[in-house]
Amino acid sequence: MNRTARRTLLTAAWMAIALIYLFPYTWMVMTAFRNSIDTIAMPPRLLFTPTLEGFQLLFGASAFGSYLVNSIIIAVSATLAIVVVASPAAYALAQLRMRARTFLFALLVARMIPGIAIVIPIYLVAAKLGQLDTHHALIVIYTAFNLPFAIWLLRSFFRELPPELREAAIIDGCSELGVFRKVMLPLVAGGIVATGVFVFIAAWNEFLFALVLTNSRAATAPLAVLGYRNEYGVQWGAIGAAAFLISTPVVAFAIVMQRYLVRGLTMGSVR
Repeated sequence: MNRTARRTLLTAAWMAIALIYLFPYTWMVMTAFRNSIDTIAMPPRLLFTPTLEGFQLLFGASAFGSYLVNSIIIAVSATLAIVVVASPAAYALAQLRMRARTFLFALLVARMIPGIAIVIPIYLVAAKLGQLDTHHALIVIYTAFNLPFAIWLLRSFFRELPPELREAAIIDGCSELGVFRKVMLPLVAGGIVATGVFVFIAAWNEFLFALVLTNSRAATAPLAVLGYRNEYGVQWGAIGAAAFLISTPVVAFAIVMQRYLVRGLTMGSVR
């Protein structure tokens, strides 16, 4: 098989894989812009007249707009808190080298605990403190759950930097905080952006704690989907519109940050 044929087969294989991965998202977008009859039609209708019926139902008599605002406030706040805390922690662990193994293992164990295992104790604590249905409770929980992953990821970025940079800065009279802020932090900007993208997606898509700890005032956008499946049937247009609006900010954010994301992941994965 010559080179042209191999390249053609490889391109066809990648296109098939891309179609498989993009099919659920494509179907979701189609559901958002189809009317109820086209959605439940059998066989499925791939050609249809676009409509905004689902969006009108979504914003007409529901509080989806406020849910979306809650998601933005909580996800952005949790992401900023994680980056601020994880960056110096990861830098310190990168300098400890071998002596940090015990602590790093503890971080990994903490990240492996499923949320469903501790959701009841967290609910009882939040109720005791009067923090049910508040932004603060979800921000703290999302920060705590995603912080171990952020520290692990950022530590790999800091370890990629030559130790001679730190030594030279200290010899020049720079303090440890100055080395971190003026030398190391700008060099791992791509890694920080990559970490921020991952923790933002995790906070934005979280469902379990938002379901248990909120009711209406601090409810997030993923919870809104539950309101369109009731005893009267499933409102597929509204569900598709909600899913489209929930996923669009994440996709747009990842596309905008793609250059930094690829740079950061490449930096952190090569030794």
